[in-house]
Amino acid sequence: MNYLPQLPRQALLILLLQFSHSLGVSGIIPLMSFFIVEGLGAEPWQVGLYTGLVLPLTLIATRWAGERLDHGFPVRRLLLMSVCAFMALTALLTQVSSLLMLSLMIAPLMSLANMGSGVIFTFGRLNAETAGMDVARVNSWLRMTVSLAWMIGPALSFTLATQYGFPAAFACSFGISLIYFLLWHTVVPRDFRSTRTRIKTGAREPVNWGLAVAGLTCLGFVITNTLFVSAMPLFFVEETGLPGSAPGLSLSVKCLLEIFVIFGSVRLAERIGTRQVLMLAACLAAISMLLFSQVTTLWQALAVSVLEGTYYGLFAGVAISFVQSFAPDRPGRATAVYMNSLFLGGLIGSVSMGFIASATSFQSVLFVAAFSSVLALMVLVATLRVQPRPAEDAA
Repeated sequence: MNYLPQLPRQALLILLLQFSHSLGVSGIIPLMSFFIVEGLGAEPWQVGLYTGLVLPLTLIATRWAGERLDHGFPVRRLLLMSVCAFMALTALLTQVSSLLMLSLMIAPLMSLANMGSGVIFTFGRLNAETAGMDVARVNSWLRMTVSLAWMIGPALSFTLATQYGFPAAFACSFGISLIYFLLWHTVVPRDFRSTRTRIKTGAREPVNWGLAVAGLTCLGFVITNTLFVSAMPLFFVEETGLPGSAPGLSLSVKCLLEIFVIFGSVRLAERIGTRQVLMLAACLAAISMLLFSQVTTLWQALAVSVLEGTYYGLFAGVAISFVQSFAPDRPGRATAVYMNSLFLGGLIGSVSMGFIASATSFQSVLFVAAFSSVLALMVLVATLRVQPRPAEDAA
């Protein structure tokens, strides 16, 4: 908690840059399915057409950006692609009138806009290394700004769309994109790039199994979270009979706890180890999902939400540092693996939820969510001998 005042001005500005990006995309991404059905008059299944375009393009763009950063491409020029893409898509969204226009014009721009988060995470790490700062702490603060933005963005965009229409929500996002542009112009130095020297060989690089394991672990956590968030509103209201306010209250409690736990996650990792923190988070995740499946009253749901916020805060606080530790010579690639695990886990969880709930029940979705966390725990335990290598050994 007392670390924020010690951050240099540049680090604080990078946090603000990440916040502006996350605030902007969080106001667009959750709103798109609602806009496609209500604003464009499309069928609900057609939402998958848009998502099916955005996700693979985002995975490709994020991986491409990570490789460029690792090869010394200037951060400023790479991030400008994300900034311009976000400005363009928010402006175009006010004029989109068909699903075809959305798919052809917005989906490619959205993938480039999504790319920005990974670029800023890598920028923050490189800046922290240059300034001699604690990288793990900087990563946790960057992740905290993302969580904070996602607490504000969706609520703001849905409120504007409901009260004033979709153009008002998109216009607000365009205004945020202008702030994003101004911060990019102010914060990112013109020639800032990775200064790591890497050995270039003609042979194909060996598979980094440690990085793959770390990405797979993150994937398990994200699937758990996405399954629960997707199923929770209908499970609480339809199957459990809780009041309509229960989902929102539960999510608010979870997000609030998550932010506070992120603060302490790095200190805990320093004492017991990052892998052990993730193992603890996996145990708490499985327990919270099983407890949620048995709640019958509002106070029970809110009590378990405290546990949910604790597990996700532990995961969010140390996950990116855990992934990056397996590729210290390639922070861009490692960050891309982390970001792509978030995108891919979100897709798998949201799609799987519909099939599981249709075949069984929303309660069954929570059981599957618990199993996903157990799988993440099993991967962590089974790969105890897979340890990060020092940067000088990895080069």
